[in-house]
Amino acid sequence: MSTDVDTLPLSAAQEAIWLGQHLAPTSPVYNTADYVVIDGEIDPGRFEAAVRSAVAEADCLHARFHLVEEEPRQSFEPGRWRFLLVDLSAEAAPEAAAKRWMHGDMRTPADLRTGPLFAQALLKLSDGRWIWHQRIHHIAVDGYAFSLLVRRVADLYSTDGGGRPFDPFQRVLDFERSYLDSERCAADREFWGEYLSGVAEPPWIGHGRTDGIADRTERAVVPVPARRVEPWLELATAVGVNWTELLIASVAGYVHRVTGVGDVLLGLPVSARLATPLLHVPAPVSNIVPLRLPVDPAASLSTLAMSAAAELKRTRRHHRYRQEHLRRDRRRADGPERLFGPVVNVLPFDQEFAFGPHRGRMVNLSAGPVEDLSVGFRGSAAGLRLEMDGNPAGHSASGLRRHGDLLLRLVDEAVREPDRPLGRIPLADRPVRRPSPVRRPAPDVVALIRARAADRPGATAVEQDRRCLTYAELLARADLLADGLRRRGAGPGRLVGVRLPRSPDAIVAVLAVLISGAGYVPLSPDAPDAYVEHLPRITVEDGLLLSGHADDGPPPERSARGTDIAYVIHTSGSTGRPNGVMVPRAALAGFAVAAVERYGVTGNDRVLQFSSLQFDASVEEIFVALCSGAALVLRTAGMNESLDEFRRATARFGITVLDLPTAFWHELVAAGGRLPGSVHTVIIGGEGALPSRVAQWARLAPGIRLINTYGPTEATVVATAADLHPSGSGRP
Repeated sequence: MSTDVDTLPLSAAQEAIWLGQHLAPTSPVYNTADYVVIDGEIDPGRFEAAVRSAVAEADCLHARFHLVEEEPRQSFEPGRWRFLLVDLSAEAAPEAAAKRWMHGDMRTPADLRTGPLFAQALLKLSDGRWIWHQRIHHIAVDGYAFSLLVRRVADLYSTDGGGRPFDPFQRVLDFERSYLDSERCAADREFWGEYLSGVAEPPWIGHGRTDGIADRTERAVVPVPARRVEPWLELATAVGVNWTELLIASVAGYVHRVTGVGDVLLGLPVSARLATPLLHVPAPVSNIVPLRLPVDPAASLSTLAMSAAAELKRTRRHHRYRQEHLRRDRRRADGPERLFGPVVNVLPFDQEFAFGPHRGRMVNLSAGPVEDLSVGFRGSAAGLRLEMDGNPAGHSASGLRRHGDLLLRLVDEAVREPDRPLGRIPLADRPVRRPSPVRRPAPDVVALIRARAADRPGATAVEQDRRCLTYAELLARADLLADGLRRRGAGPGRLVGVRLPRSPDAIVAVLAVLISGAGYVPLSPDAPDAYVEHLPRITVEDGLLLSGHADDGPPPERSARGTDIAYVIHTSGSTGRPNGVMVPRAALAGFAVAAVERYGVTGNDRVLQFSSLQFDASVEEIFVALCSGAALVLRTAGMNESLDEFRRATARFGITVLDLPTAFWHELVAAGGRLPGSVHTVIIGGEGALPSRVAQWARLAPGIRLINTYGPTEATVVATAADLHPSGSGRP
């Protein structure tokens, strides 16, 4: 370090991290990393320029740390650094290769004296799918700072330099100094002293006490589909708590069951930025505070959730007092060495960003060191990701996975029987009883779609070429059209023909018919009048045909029931006269819920609407997408001009789930071209899949899931489904 460079003190958060790294200078454990999956064509040069501009604004990324008169000090010394462009598109499984690359980069230690403290890389999986990887030492950022950096780069890339620049790190030091000198700090110190009075040292969840921080963190990820999450949300609403409070209570209940401790101390990460001038400073500011929850084994999860809500409210105004100061206070008072047990972090939102016209989804790779166990929930009602992070000295990946499975089992059982005491919830190795579909019918598809719109009103619902409807816009238009249909006589027991080309308007019409209570009948715009005449009708307007006879009278004034008709699909019949198959609403709802779970579709997906509306495969595409909160992307007219154009369009639209006729899939495989890296699942149906094509597919698309389905129209789209493998085996 040059002697004429001004130095600054370290913040409280930085001091603790600096000491840990100073004691183990070659350990990479303080590396944190997030990556952003971007679906769409990216300009690498423009992207690099945006990243370099954002990094230049974030002075904390350029910190260098030195001992000055036995005291750690820092200076900001921007230097040269490499932006890596890594092309993995030729790999057999580019996404898997990218994850291996990123995990390998995570093992690179950072030198706090010379830097750089970060690495930036853009990984190309295909022309239409990219991963932006960021590795940054924890001494320079926290989780919130990662989001700030991603949003800033997204703004710079999308607007050629627009958006709000970062504020300097000096604000962190100034704010911390003013807080420590304030009466509020003294009051917070007194509060925490009383709050933690008499508490015992938290037990370890891992296998025995660990000696400090290991040089890596073990992780197990457990996906939690939306169908499993929805009952949790229903219980939280019924009890009057939010789902963050319910999940925190669940972890406390699980810790009690595992350790037998009645006074559970959890660690709760908090941003420590609200109502401060630090909202635009990318730096380590977040805090972890203790949350004390007495657990009575005779009480239910609902009762514990209400206690968690009360404790959070009680402690919230004192969250600014840092854990480093709390640990110092506890040592001075000869209190227990450990401040809290497992850390629980609930991030109930999807971190999505726009890079020009393309979407990017942020995924955490590593959150840094863990003393014992950290439990993270990321996502929303559209699907959760449970991240179990553990100190490898006490936890294995399989052990963390088991903890995650048992925690989820406890929540499921507590939700299934809300009044059941926590101490009587079985956690033994046996199948968890699930509610019978007969006793708990699936919600109507309209209710499911409204729930998705409430979760993410601004998310894309329907898209075709450059036309896009959000979930809020889709429902607003469908509700308006449904009102008009009711005035014209639509309702339960009536049918409305939808004679529209594939377009967002057709999807609006289908949903509007269901909202009105009637059933929809998809008809080809090119169908001859003789075909349509088999549907008796009253009116014809704007592509909608209302069926029935003039002397039928008005429809019943009631809400639609599960036994009412949802849709009618016509088959040609042996005589050429169309035969209608009527499918009730309960059957459609049951199929949609089961298919979403079976196919693993989430709110992050983009599902191609390939089939004509006159075929029941369109029912699968439309309602699996909209009931899961995914984007339904309608096939364009030119998409089927050639197989090459189909692949290009699939990449251009960022499709993640394809639902194809088996015959078309056969041609796609025979042509030999690879699908874009955005696709993770292909569903086929309509006829048997040739074993030779399945074997060829395994070579072409080893990382893409292939599901073979079959079902007559009378069985509500699909009756059987199996994951196909080249050996001929499959999971039914």
